[in-house]
Amino acid sequence: MNQENKKDINKSRIFFSILYFLLPIVLVPLFWTDMVYPQALQNSWNLGRFFWCCLCSSFGFSGIAFHFRRNEKSPFPEYVSHYPFQLLAMSALIFSLLHLLERTSSYLFYYLSGSLCFTLGFMADSYWVFIKAIIQKAKFS
Repeated sequence: MNQENKKDINKSRIFFSILYFLLPIVLVPLFWTDMVYPQALQNSWNLGRFFWCCLCSSFGFSGIAFHFRRNEKSPFPEYVSHYPFQLLAMSALIFSLLHLLERTSSYLFYYLSGSLCFTLGFMADSYWVFIKAIIQKAKFS
C-alpha cells in the first residue's frame, strides 16, 4: 500500500471518529427538554434517557475510532453499517436493564448508564473477548 493511499485511510478514520463525537453534540438540542425535564414526560418511554445512552456510547466509540486512526484497513463498511447498529443495541440493552431495577430508574440512571455506555462503546471491538475471559476465569476459580 503506497503512502498516499495510507494517508487517505487515516483521514477517513479520523473523519469517522470526529463524526461519532460531534453527531450526538449536534443532536442534543432536539432532546434537551426530554433529558433535563423528565417530569414533563412521565407517561412516555423516556426518549431522552435512551438518547443519553446513545450519546455516551457514541462518545466511547469515537475514542476507539480515533485510537485506530493509523490502521491500514479501510473503515468502510463497518463504521457505516455495523457499528451504528451495535451501538444502538448496546444502548438499548443498558437502557432497559437499568430501568428494570427500581433504584437505578431515578437519578442514578445517568451515572450508571453514562459510564457503562461509554465503556462498552470504547470496547466495541473487544467486549466479546472481555466477556469470554471473565466467564473462563469464573469457571476456573
